[in-house]
Amino acid sequence: MKSTLILGIPRLTGQCSQPFPGFDAHAARLQAEDICHFQVSAWSAEMDSFDRSGQETIRTGPYGALPILIFSQDPAKTQVGMTALMASDWNQVQEDLKNLSTHSRRIVAKDSTHYVQLDRADLIKKEVPLFIQQIRGTAPQPTNYGSTTRE
Repeated sequence: MKSTLILGIPRLTGQCSQPFPGFDAHAARLQAEDICHFQVSAWSAEMDSFDRSGQETIRTGPYGALPILIFSQDPAKTQVGMTALMASDWNQVQEDLKNLSTHSRRIVAKDSTHYVQLDRADLIKKEVPLFIQQIRGTAPQPTNYGSTTRE
């Protein structure tokens, strides 16, 4: 992927100008443009702190009844380079996040990669406003706390 970016192949083939569905025209263009830039320093920094970040997460919580909504990628859409064991472990970590609160729910976004907000913008647009209304008390509370659903 990196070599194709360096050579400008995605830009030549029009991939940098194809808008993402579910976004307004300006945001969609920014998202499309963003995939045509390989952010080596950001990726490197993320990988350098991955273990430390995980350790910090393990030592956090529990959060009592704090509402938590977890969006997860479809396990069938594993990232390139991930082994089956890594994908299984990642899925379990996502499932374990529900244990941080008695008022948590997890939604596995069907056909989504790690970038749920791009692949399933429709799901985010539907669920997040409802979640906020539930927190504010202007929508009924979920009856399925502790669950994992596939949408």
